[in-house]
Amino acid sequence: MTQEHDISSKVEQTVERLLRDRLETSGFEGADIRSDRDLEGDPILVVDVKYRFVDRPISSKVTFGLTTELRKALMALGESRFPQVRHHFNEQQKIAS
Repeated sequence: MTQEHDISSKVEQTVERLLRDRLETSGFEGADIRSDRDLEGDPILVVDVKYRFVDRPISSKVTFGLTTELRKALMALGESRFPQVRHHFNEQQKIAS
């Protein structure tokens, strides 16, 4: 595995902490982070965010600006790969606009 594909524990911890702080009340359950390439072939970090079911509808506003916040935190660590965030809600979860 090349260094381009490696994800440091510091990056993983930072992403996990930021997501937990921001999304815990919305059912945040965990995240899988992996290295990949975008359509142009540039290296990215794919962040699959998993949520458990919560009784109340989740406001879509909790995810607004999340990629920007992650990007800033990653850049502060010297991580140049762009985070591509994908949200995986429970199929019965209601989302409020």
